[in-house]
Amino acid sequence: MFVDIGAGDCIIGNCSSLIVHDGWEGVFFDKDCRKLAVGKKFYKEELAKGVNLRFVEGEITPGNINELLLKTGIKKDIGLLSVDIDGNDYWIWKAVEVISPRIVVIESKVEFGLHDVIVPYGNHNHRSVDTMYNGASAKASVKLARRKGYRLAGANKQGYNLFFVREDEPIKSESTEVALSSESAVRSFYPESFFSEHKFVTE
Repeated sequence: MFVDIGAGDCIIGNCSSLIVHDGWEGVFFDKDCRKLAVGKKFYKEELAKGVNLRFVEGEITPGNINELLLKTGIKKDIGLLSVDIDGNDYWIWKAVEVISPRIVVIESKVEFGLHDVIVPYGNHNHRSVDTMYNGASAKASVKLARRKGYRLAGANKQGYNLFFVREDEPIKSESTEVALSSESAVRSFYPESFFSEHKFVTE
């Protein structure tokens, strides 16, 4: 079972392959009903076969995420949580308490490099508002993961998708430095001047 927060059209994402090729079930969350409608149409054959796929429309916030999860009836122990909302991802994962996924995929701001920084929560913390000033760094996400009982297992080549596993999973951890060591990731790092010109928080 998966939970996909910021699912978009439910096709180009972290969970679609699991449904199509491995028969997974789960819940898609997104604030755009038109995008969710695309997903419903795409998975119409699976839905007709009784595959348990749910599509939940609404703005996801730290204040409502646990209530929304509970309303779906999803069990606490699930396979995968994906968080990709282009900004406040860190704050959403921090707030999640009612599920315990084995794997967490979360978007971080690779451009923040090896700094331990987080853009404060708010409507301003979104890529559509400011393409450069949004999200949280990989180091900040790793610290949050440790507090929640997870360790970093790796990242995609570009460094913006981080993969965490629960501490009881037999998978080796990886350092942030290694996860962000690809040429494409390093090339995207912002200059040091950026961090003195913007307001960040650390936890």
